[in-house]
Amino acid sequence: MKTQIIFAGHGGQGVLELANNVCYFELLKGRHVAYTPSYGPESRGGKVKCYVVISDQEIDSPIVEQPDYLVVMNAPSMDYTGLLRKGGTLFMNSSLIALAPSRDDIQTIKIPATEIAAALKDSSTPEIQDTQIAANSVMLGAYLGVTENYLDDQVLKSVFGHFLVDRKAVYIPLNMSAALKGYQFIQKIAPRLSP
Repeated sequence: MKTQIIFAGHGGQGVLELANNVCYFELLKGRHVAYTPSYGPESRGGKVKCYVVISDQEIDSPIVEQPDYLVVMNAPSMDYTGLLRKGGTLFMNSSLIALAPSRDDIQTIKIPATEIAAALKDSSTPEIQDTQIAANSVMLGAYLGVTENYLDDQVLKSVFGHFLVDRKAVYIPLNMSAALKGYQFIQKIAPRLSP
């Protein structure tokens, strides 16, 4: 089985980190992955997207033309919605995106990722001032809530532990909490999602 995903947003939102986390999660499950980032010349604020292909077999092309899933973190990136295949799933950060697409042939899941991450401030370690940076991990949890039958905390911790090393390790608990909140958000709305 092959799954194709596009992750999109702007620089500074952790879009590429989100795609990396999904890829490593799948690698830990023994699947093949292809990761192809694309971003503008701006260091922050420019458009960022990443093509991800996941497969049980070797991957012949890393290019995604009609993704099964589209994960959108900001309003300008909603213009990728036209690429989503019929029957595909759109994850949109409803904290920053007001209007859902007019397509009725896709499933749209609105996740207030930035708000959920901001609410983690009370439970975060004191040295982390802005928990909104974990909005991408909220979206990771939401994605896994749709694609996984259950969420293995140890696998998730291994994913964050792989990328957040040395001084960045302080962010592991925040990202774990954010991903679990995203996963739980999906579990709450699951009865309303079409199969």
